[in-house]
Amino acid sequence: MFKERLLTPGPTTIPTEVLKAMEVPMLHHRSEDFKRILRSACEGVKWVLGWPSDPVFLAASGTGALEASLLNTCSPGDQILYVNGGTFGARWGAIAERLGLTAQEISVEWGEAVKLQQIVDACRAHPGTKLLCLQHSETSTTALHPLASLLPVIKRDFPHILTVVDAISASVTTPPPGDPSLIDIYVAGSQKAYMLPPGLSFVLLSDRAWALVESTPKRSLYFDFLFERKAIAAGETKWTPASTLIVGLNAAIDLMRKEGLQSIYARHELLSKLTRIGLTSLGCRLLAPDAPCPSVTGFMPPSSSNVDADSLRVEIRKRFGIRLAGGQEKWKGKIVRVGHMGFVDPFEIVNVITAIGLTLTKLGAVVPTTLAVSEVIKELEAHVS
Repeated sequence: MFKERLLTPGPTTIPTEVLKAMEVPMLHHRSEDFKRILRSACEGVKWVLGWPSDPVFLAASGTGALEASLLNTCSPGDQILYVNGGTFGARWGAIAERLGLTAQEISVEWGEAVKLQQIVDACRAHPGTKLLCLQHSETSTTALHPLASLLPVIKRDFPHILTVVDAISASVTTPPPGDPSLIDIYVAGSQKAYMLPPGLSFVLLSDRAWALVESTPKRSLYFDFLFERKAIAAGETKWTPASTLIVGLNAAIDLMRKEGLQSIYARHELLSKLTRIGLTSLGCRLLAPDAPCPSVTGFMPPSSSNVDADSLRVEIRKRFGIRLAGGQEKWKGKIVRVGHMGFVDPFEIVNVITAIGLTLTKLGAVVPTTLAVSEVIKELEAHVS
C-alpha cells in the first residue's frame, strides 16, 4: 500500500487546511458573506504579487485567461509578438489565430531560455506590434525565461509595446519579474503553486493595459474585463464565480503569509536544486540545464539504459504511488517531468529520487540509487545546518 503522491506540474497537492476551508456550506455569490471573502481574496492576491489594483477573477483555466487578455486588448488585424519555446508558448499563436490577429513568433529551442537580442530584433522588425506575449516559465520544457532582466530593456527601448506574462506555472514559485511599470498583464492560475483545484484564474492589469481595454471594441460578453472591474469595485464578480475556489484561495494565501514569500521562493529553489542533483547523480539528462525552473524539472532517462520515459512513469506510479508527468508534442514519450511546486517539501524529493532510481534498476538500468539519494541528503543537510 502506498500513499498517492502528486508530483506533476499541475494540478498539485492541496493542503488539508485548504480542503477544510472549501468544505463550508455553499455561499451565495451575491451575499454579504461572500463579498467579504472576495475582498479578502483580492487583497491576498495583491499582497502575493505586489500589485496595486484588484485582479480580475475568471471561472476558467489559465488558457481562458490568456484568451481573455488578448480579446480585451486587441482587434482583428492587430499585431502581436510571442515567444514560442514550447507547448504553452505556442498557445499564444493558436489563440491569436482564432482571434484574427497577426502574430509573429520568436522561436526558441525547446529547453532553452529566450535571449534578449531575439526579442529586441523582433520588436525592431515589427514596429507596429501592440503586445509582446511571454511565458515566465515554460512548463512543457521546464525552462525559466529571464524576464526580470529582459523586461526593463524592452520597456525602455519599446515603450509602446505592452507586455503580457503567462505566469501560471511560475507565480509563487519565483518572484514576479517586475511590477506594473514592466508588466502590463499578468496571468496566474489556481492549480499550480496556489495549491487549489483547477478552474480559477486571475488577471492583473497595469493602468496602461486598462486604458487599452477601455479603447478596444468588445467581442466577448463573458470575458469583458470592464464588466469585471465594475463588479469588483462593488464587491462582486460580473458572472457566477468559482466561489468555492475563492474561499480556498484565502486559506492558501493564509498559509503563504505564515511561511513568508521569501521563504516560499527559497523553498522552491531548494526543491529544484535537490531534484537536479538527484537526477544528475542517477545519470539522467536534465532538460533546461542552463535555465532551470523552480516549479518543475524535466529529464530523460539515462541514454545507456534504453528505458522508455512513459514506461518509467507508469512503473513508478504502479510501484510507489507517485504520479509524474510526461512530455508533450515532440517530447511526448521521451521525457519525464517532476513537479515540485506548491505544497511540496524536500523529503518528497528524497522519495521521488529513490523511486526513480529503484524503478530504473527494476527496468534493467544500472544506476547508483544509493549514491543519488545520499547526494540529495547531503545537499539538504548543508542547507539546514
